[in-house]
Amino acid sequence: MGKKVEHPLDILREELQQTNVALKCAYDKFNYVTEPELIEASIYEISALKARYSYLLRCIKEQEPAARSGGRTVSPAAVAASAGKGGPVCPV
Repeated sequence: MGKKVEHPLDILREELQQTNVALKCAYDKFNYVTEPELIEASIYEISALKARYSYLLRCIKEQEPAARSGGRTVSPAAVAASAGKGGPVCPV
């Protein structure tokens, strides 16, 4: 009845999913606010979440090839181009 130990890659994927949901909420909030201060706050929130999303995605890409290939590296060209700047990320 011990605790199940999650793989670090699974934790990163979960954080990426949570960040994606938060980013969608931040865009929704930006679309509905009208006060200049709230618009500015929404822009900063979106910017911070995009930076976090990029960081988590980069961490996953760095760890995933090693996890799949048992330590062998995979060419960066093998990563989907759409996963770069704001494109859809393939579900894991």
